[in-house]
Amino acid sequence: MSVFAVYETSTGVVVGAVKAIDVPVPAVDALVGAALPVRSGAATMSLPARELAVHEADDQPEVFADPLAYGVTRLPDQPPKPALAKLAELPDPPAFDGTGLLVALPGNPAQDTTVFALVSEGPGTLLVTGTIAKDTDHVSLPVTVSAGPHAVLLLVAGWAGRLDEVEKQ
Repeated sequence: MSVFAVYETSTGVVVGAVKAIDVPVPAVDALVGAALPVRSGAATMSLPARELAVHEADDQPEVFADPLAYGVTRLPDQPPKPALAKLAELPDPPAFDGTGLLVALPGNPAQDTTVFALVSEGPGTLLVTGTIAKDTDHVSLPVTVSAGPHAVLLLVAGWAGRLDEVEKQ
């Protein structure tokens, strides 16, 4: 029996998983189509398949209950490890500031940290990326949205993903 974890490639955060018996590792589009729908409240966002990959992992049933809590461990010049890593939770949700979507960590990271976010805007989805530099604990991702609530899928390398409704004043 195999667990196939679908993860966002720049951060390694798992966004979904399926279990199969005697099946070779499928292509990501065979599992999600052109995009993986992500729902938060009334908003549905689209995570493009080009941003995703599939990883065959050890059987970890808890990944089905909370996939965003897991990540694919990646080492330079090596394939991902078979076990999925349980990720620490980010204590604070993202917030809109004067320049975009503010993402903060509880402390300065030991290395530059990749940030990936989907933000709902009307019927569409905005994809924004950035990096939290190792000498700071935050980044403001440049994104312009209308006032009101927005669904935000936040994926930060090494941290559990978050799906929040964030108010823009």
